Amino acid sequence: MQQPSFLKKLTITLLLGLFGVSVLPAQHLNYLNTSKDAKTLDLEKFSANLSNIYRDSSVGWAYTISKKGKLRYDQSGGFKISPADRLNQEGLPFLSSTRIHVASLSKTVTAFAIAQLVDQKKLNWDDPVKAYLPSYWKFHPDFENLSILDLVAMRSGLDGPLDALSSGTASLRKLMEKGPNPEKRGKFNYQNTSYGLLRIVIAYATGYQELQPAADSLVVGMVTANLYKTFVNQSLFKAAGIPPAECRMTDLEPVFQYPFPYSNEPGELTGWTGQSNLNDLSEYAGGFGWYLSAADAAKLINAAFVDKKLLSSNALATLFQLDYPFKIRKNAYGEHFGSGGDWGHPTPNGSWRGIHAYYYCFPEDVVVTVFVNSGDSSPNVRVIRAYEQAFK
Repeated sequence: MQQPSFLKKLTITLLLGLFGVSVLPAQHLNYLNTSKDAKTLDLEKFSANLSNIYRDSSVGWAYTISKKGKLRYDQSGGFKISPADRLNQEGLPFLSSTRIHVASLSKTVTAFAIAQLVDQKKLNWDDPVKAYLPSYWKFHPDFENLSILDLVAMRSGLDGPLDALSSGTASLRKLMEKGPNPEKRGKFNYQNTSYGLLRIVIAYATGYQELQPAADSLVVGMVTANLYKTFVNQSLFKAAGIPPAECRMTDLEPVFQYPFPYSNEPGELTGWTGQSNLNDLSEYAGGFGWYLSAADAAKLINAAFVDKKLLSSNALATLFQLDYPFKIRKNAYGEHFGSGGDWGHPTPNGSWRGIHAYYYCFPEDVVVTVFVNSGDSSPNVRVIRAYEQAFK
């Protein structure tokens, strides 16, 4: 079987990582294999499969398919704003260039930022987190040796609801003093708070000059959030060819999310938090918050994994060793990995109102981004099925 081209030079072995053995030099290992009986992937059929899926299962949708860093398919349909929300009764289309709140896809962005700081020798994976948090915070004894890697892998034991406010500076300060959930410390526990802390860590690592304790937490939250956003824009987005992005809606005609199935209900902004005064997610970002498009996400993922312009092989290998924010999984014709996020809330009639923003990486440098406005479920199962049905 021919060696897959995807990520050929990276090194990783999950088995070695599990037993604490150091990762081998980059040229020794590869991953994202195809199965022995894999046929040829028909990209045109893959694209057609995705179009058929989302044409009838969302209010708006967009996807991109790239191979070896080159865009091959860019398809979209439906609305960013439905006809019912415009006085002229003409809806605005949802496109691959349409920016929405990408929810937990932001975690991949934050993990990339941390890994890049490690590459720049401004951080080490095993550095204690408290060295990059306000010196006047009180830390529970169980957090004294909490490492950067623990936060990225979500093994910190931190708890907190999957909302926005829990990732604010004031809330994070209380959580660090309260201590971890003893049943979850050292184990994977999905939440936003670990990545909210990484927002502040990134600010300290990129030059934050500590303010007086009296400034905490509103001013500290604003300043550290701005440093976090500046670093991501300059070191990740600009390097990937992505225009400057924000953790709030800047579109003059922003995307609205709707219940699905849709029956002409009025829309809500895609970063809806349930609080009318919380339209800017900057001070809560890290685990969520960024507004990007499917085209933006494609540039970021291709820059990281195909063109290898953002991170070193060793940094990427460390991230893969964690199983989060991306984990290699099997499908009928080999392996893939990806990640993303969902943001929304249930409706009184039992449906759901929100968005889905995901990316997927397959062998032979095939990268797919799928953004769904007001669909009926996360795209994971459907995308993998569309991929498997595109082999001939």
